[in-house]
Order: sequence, then C-alpha cells, then structure tokens
Amino acid sequence: MTFGGCFSREKPLLLVCLSGIMIFILLLSWGGYRLFLDNKTSQLAWNESEVLSRSANVFSREMGHIKRVTLLLRNSVNARLTSKDHTAFSADWEDLVVDEFSQFAQTSSLISQVRWIMPNGRERIRINSQAGVITRVENSQLQDKSDRNYIKNAPRGTENDVYISSLDLNIENKEIVRPFQPTVRGVVKITGDQSGFLVVNYDLSKLFELIRTFSTEEVSLEIVDTTGQWVLAADSSLEWGALLHSNDSRLNIKTHLPIIWQSMNATDGLERVFNNGRLWSFLKQNIDDDVIGTQSEQVSSLYFVARSHSEAFSMWRGRLLLVIIGVAGFSFIAIAWLVWRKITAQFETYRLLTLLQEEKAQAEHANRKLNLTNKRLVDLQDELVETSKLSSLGLMVAGLAHEMHTPLGGVRMAMSSCKVWLDKEIGRSPSDGLDKMNESLLIADKNLTRALDIVSSFKRIVSDRTAQDAQLFFFHNVLNDIVLTYKSTFKNRVGISLVIECPDDIEMIGYPGAMSQIIQNLFDNAFEYAFQRSAKGQISIMASKEKESLIFSFEDSGNGISPDVLDSVFEPFITTGRQNNHTGLGLHLVNQWVYQLMKGRIDVTSEVGVGTKFVFTIPLKLSLEDVAT
Repeated sequence: MTFGGCFSREKPLLLVCLSGIMIFILLLSWGGYRLFLDNKTSQLAWNESEVLSRSANVFSREMGHIKRVTLLLRNSVNARLTSKDHTAFSADWEDLVVDEFSQFAQTSSLISQVRWIMPNGRERIRINSQAGVITRVENSQLQDKSDRNYIKNAPRGTENDVYISSLDLNIENKEIVRPFQPTVRGVVKITGDQSGFLVVNYDLSKLFELIRTFSTEEVSLEIVDTTGQWVLAADSSLEWGALLHSNDSRLNIKTHLPIIWQSMNATDGLERVFNNGRLWSFLKQNIDDDVIGTQSEQVSSLYFVARSHSEAFSMWRGRLLLVIIGVAGFSFIAIAWLVWRKITAQFETYRLLTLLQEEKAQAEHANRKLNLTNKRLVDLQDELVETSKLSSLGLMVAGLAHEMHTPLGGVRMAMSSCKVWLDKEIGRSPSDGLDKMNESLLIADKNLTRALDIVSSFKRIVSDRTAQDAQLFFFHNVLNDIVLTYKSTFKNRVGISLVIECPDDIEMIGYPGAMSQIIQNLFDNAFEYAFQRSAKGQISIMASKEKESLIFSFEDSGNGISPDVLDSVFEPFITTGRQNNHTGLGLHLVNQWVYQLMKGRIDVTSEVGVGTKFVFTIPLKLSLEDVAT
C-alpha cells in the first residue's frame, strides 16, 4: 500500500489527527515562547530596575550633598560676618563675603556660581568658578533675578530650609551658556542686617556623564523632566530640544512617544510598560526628597527612564522564534510519521468493520422498507375490500331504492285519488269526521313525500358514484344529498352545528359522484379528527361562483392539524389515527380527485386548537381535453 493511496482513503482521520497534533505543538510552542519571553522580560526588568536604582541613588545622594553644602556656606558666611561688627554693606563686608565665596567654590567641582541676592532679587555679589578659576563678576554686570523661579520659590520661613530649584540650563543675560551646563540651584535665606539669599549654582554635567555610564548593552538610561523635555537621552540631539527648538514638538516626549508619556505621567513610583517592541521602566524622582507635606507640591521632579534596545530585543526574539519553530517542525514531522504508521496499520481493520456495519445498516433499512411496504399493501387491500363492500352495498341500495320508488308512487296516486273523492264529499256534506280524515290524509301525504325524497336522494347518490362519464349537475343537489345522509350523525353529536351557504344556481359539468365522495370524506375527517366525542363546535360549508370556477370551502372549529403533519396531509398512508385502523387514504383520494380528475386546486390552512379550513377551486365545466385525460 503506497503512501498516496493510504492518505487518499485515510484523509479525514489523518487530517483530524494532524490537526490535533498541530494544535498541541502550537500550544506547547506558544507556552515555551511565552516562558522564555517572560524570563527575558523579567531579566530586562531586573536590569532596568538596577540601572534606575543606581542612577536615582547617585542623583538623590548628590542632591542631599548640595543641600548640606549650601547650608554649610550659609553658616560659614554668618560666622564670618558675626565675628566683627558690620552694620552696613561696606567694602570690608563685601571682601569678607567674596573671600568666603571663593574658598567655598574651590571645595567642589560641581559649583559654577556663588551669589548673594538681595530680597528684591538684585544680585549683590557673584563669584564664577570655571575649571578651577575663581572670578568675581563686576557690579556693572550683576543682573536682576527677581523673575526667576528659584527666587520666587526661595524659602521665606525657617532659616535651615534649603530650596533646590528645578533642573535647567544655565542662562546668562537671557542667553544659554555653551557648552550646556545642566544646573540646579541651592537657595538658602540669610537673616539679620545683611538679609537676602545665598544662591549656589551646581553644574551637573559631570554628574550626568557619570549617570550616562550606567547604560548597558541592553538598557539605555534617559532622564525626562515634568514638561516632557529630554534632559538626558540616548540620542543626544533630543537633549534640551524642546528648550532650544520650542516650535518643534517632535523633540518633546509628549508628542514623540505619547503612549509612553501617558504611562509616565500616571506613575508615582516605579512602573513598567511594554511598547514599540521594547520594555520601558519609569521611576519618578523628586529633585529634593527631603521635602514633605504640602511643600512637596512645589518641588520639581524628574523621570528616570530605562528602556531596552529594540534591535537587540528583536534579534533575540527572532532567534528564539527560529529555535522554537525548528523544534516544533521536527516534532510535528516525527509525531505525524508515527501517527501515519499507526493509522496505516489499523486501516484495514477499520475498513472491514465499516463495510460490515454498512451492510448491516443496508439490510436493516431494506427490512424496514419491506415491512412498511407490506403494511401499506395490507392497508390498501383492506381499503379495497371495504370499497368493494361499499360498492356492493351501493348497488343493493340503488336496487332497493328503485323497487321502493314504484310502490311508493302507486300509494301516492291512490292517496291523491282518495283526496279528490274526499274533497268532493266534504263539499256535498261537510262533517267533522270527513275533516279529520282529510287531515290524516294530509299528514300521510307529507310523510310519503319525505320518503320519496329520501329514496330519490339515495338513488341519485348511487347513480352518480357509479357513473363513469362527466355529466351535468347542480352542486347544491350533491351537497344536500350528502348532508341528508349525515342527519343521524348530527343528531348523535348534538354539540356540533352545521352552517351552509350555497346558492341553487351553481351548474357544473363534471363528476358528481367524485364530488359527493369528496364532501363525504371531509365530513368523516371532521367527525374523526377535528372533534372529540363530546366536543362542541361548528362545521361551515360555503360555496360560490367566481368567473368560471366553483369556490367551495369546508371549515371546522376543531382541534386543528399540527405543523409537522400539515405539509404531508395529502400523502398516502399519512394518518394520526392508526390505532383506530385508519388507513390515511381519505385526503389522498380527495387530492387525487380534485387535481387529477377535476383539474382543480386545494388550499388548506390550520391552527392547533383553532380549526382547519379547506378551500377548493374547481372549474365549473370540464373541457373535452380534461374529460379525455
């Protein structure tokens, strides 16, 4: 057996098995991929957390050192000024402050400026420190700093409060100093006769260079301020871009990476988010961590951002996918080959078992069809026997009606003669005895007339049903003859009433016998199925002429026909009264007579619990072609 031949015959089972194997391997591969990816993400998250922790600790430690150094300068200046009696801003006083500032500026490479600013915001003394060179700025170059935020937010209360300003670039005479000097300012209040503010500018360029070294091959460290401006970026062209090019919104993280900015703005501590093929970690750090309470709302903050390198992460993920796809493909091929071998080994047994089951099912189906056909033949035989009996009975009734009609006619003639003689006698000599005799003769004549009508009706019914050719008849005669035969039935079923609306001028050329049989079958169905034995209801028969057709409806208010039976009600042997030995041929014969013999149409509607209505549309006069067929 070749592989192609086996596969063609085993295709459905093999496809199901291969689909199951594929789904299993895909799920297993996806689980493995997620496991390795989660481990890698966890490792990246740990690396980013370490980078953020180190950078935030260094930055926080440096800010704490700035506060201590600024407070130390204030204390040193106070001590120097209070060592002698200085009550005004004299040259000796300024020399002391300048000397103190100069010595102080040499203590730290971060200090770029030391200033004494008056309460009105004007600079009084300023010392610049650049590359270890200390210079005093001349009085003519001193500036008004009253509009700067660090003066507006400078501490006004407790003497030991040191205000750390927000991070920005050093600006002199409204020009940004180049090369850039990321600067924070320590501001402390001085009280006494020489009140004002000591302001120390700290150049954080070296601190940022140190923090920049914390970036690794997998993680880049960046710093963003609360306005969305990059202070430190992997791409140096983005640093301070929003400040240098205020009209270019792409240089601000708010518009450059809006989803990342939204996540950053929502965090108040450490937060992580996976976006744009890389893992981002954020840490919000206040520039002054020592401020608590309502004062913390005025303290500027920075966002330390650690992000993985998307290219390296994508390459690692690509290699992982290739490995997983390779392992999954090899596993699928190996398992599929084993499954195919197993199916091939079992296929012959399965095929033989299937053939055996099919042959058994075919034998059972043939046996059921044979039993059903045999039962239908028995039912048809019983129906034919019953029809033969009814035909014989009809012939006997016809003969009896003919024989009874002659003597009844003679009796009627004799009574008519007696009536004439009696009328003459009453005219010559009236008497009570003759009047009573005349009344008796009238009653006898009435009953005799009724007997003759019944005999004529029976004779006409039998004659119509035994006739083989189309003939002229009035529809109301056929209907009245059948209704007459059911008078006794209506007497026994007192709860059922009959309503008939049929004009006397409906003349037809057709088969009155078949029409009579149709009406009889409808009555039989109504009494058998529509109404229970003691049920109450109504049977309505309406007939009218419309153009060249008879519109004849037979409606009952009985049980109705269920929807699952209604579609097959005219099929042979369909009946709900099988337990009462009904054959299910009544409506089938009605359908055959109407469609085949009379070239008409039947419409039936029914609703369970409401009733059933049959509407017949039959040509009034059959054409020669219809009669021939």
